[in-house]
Amino acid sequence: MAFRVSFSIDPPYGFHRTITTSITLKNPELVEELQCIANLYYKFPVLVFVDPYELTNYRHLYTFQHHGNPNLELPVAAMDSNGTSLLLSLASVGPQVDVKVPVHFRYGEISHSNSETHRSAELAWPDLFLSCSSSVPKAKGLLSYEPPEEFASSLGDHYLYTPLQTFDAEPSARFAVVVAPVGQSTDLAQVRFGTVFTIAAMFGYLAYVSYMTARRLRKVEKVD
Repeated sequence: MAFRVSFSIDPPYGFHRTITTSITLKNPELVEELQCIANLYYKFPVLVFVDPYELTNYRHLYTFQHHGNPNLELPVAAMDSNGTSLLLSLASVGPQVDVKVPVHFRYGEISHSNSETHRSAELAWPDLFLSCSSSVPKAKGLLSYEPPEEFASSLGDHYLYTPLQTFDAEPSARFAVVVAPVGQSTDLAQVRFGTVFTIAAMFGYLAYVSYMTARRLRKVEKVD
């Protein structure tokens, strides 16, 4: 049982992108005959995150488990440095399947160097493995697979195997380098002033609208 696996991320720049893992298998019926499910395990650096609510739109293709802080609004500085991880269980592998995962990027920590405008991180290709309800003969070309620690409890009742895989890249190239912009410490004063000014202006506007509304209501009461 040999899989062919490739990985891409599109578009190459921006805060909202899509990871596509393409899987090709000549005899997909073998997976079902062995009573196995194909899984993909993704490990994301702290700059990258997925929206669990958004992933429900892909439930016809896979079910998922998410590990790590799901708060989408937290800055990098408030996140665990270990990042987050995602486990997908595919509905089928077919002869050819493209597994799409929408990902988003956080702003990097504030830089104290005027020359640093972006920060990079390595996004590794996912692990492909099979979870089977019973032991599979070695003749099938499968190797035992150690479950990811964060998902070990949910996979404990299964036999896990990694199939023979042919990658479209060498092992040293099985990752993508992603970048995200960072703020400059020299801009903090300007940003703070702008924030305070905006809040004060909105407060003044709301106070003005409230005053004018109350004034109109008093005029109506006098007429009555």
